[in-house]
Amino acid sequence: DAFRLATSEPLLVARAPICRAVAKLADELRALDDEALREAAGQLSREAVTEGLSARLRARSFALVREATRRERGIAHHPVQLLAADAMLDGRIVEMATGEGKTITTMLAAAGAALAGIPVHVMTVNDYLAHRDAEELAPIYARLGLSVGFTKHDLSTAERRAAYACDIVYATSQ
Repeated sequence: DAFRLATSEPLLVARAPICRAVAKLADELRALDDEALREAAGQLSREAVTEGLSARLRARSFALVREATRRERGIAHHPVQLLAADAMLDGRIVEMATGEGKTITTMLAAAGAALAGIPVHVMTVNDYLAHRDAEELAPIYARLGLSVGFTKHDLSTAERRAAYACDIVYATSQ
């Protein structure tokens, strides 16, 4: 089941329940210091053990990732990225055009799943992108108490084990 939403539909996107829920949490999370933000992520993880990644917890995870991204990079996810990540967590394939932010959209879904205790593997087309994305996004994941690793074709067995022990692993299909 594929999902495609053009960014030319801003009113429809902004009215989506996930977008409204994330926006409602923005001020609350912005007021937290870094330690409290990490604790909020830990609380979400504990709740997800019994509740799963419900709509409420999914919105909270997206809001946490959005705030961590704002602190680390000075940017916030757009509504279309929230919708695309929501679709990914529903098990759908998402198609996004160049420039729509596939990397940070995928980060929303990856962090949400990892916070819920689900092992996450983000597949990309080559070793360079796996390494780049893992390194660039690691500080954002770390703000939420998540570890990130990457694999590439020439890693030793010990290095692969260390990467796969992380909450989120970036890899290629090779």
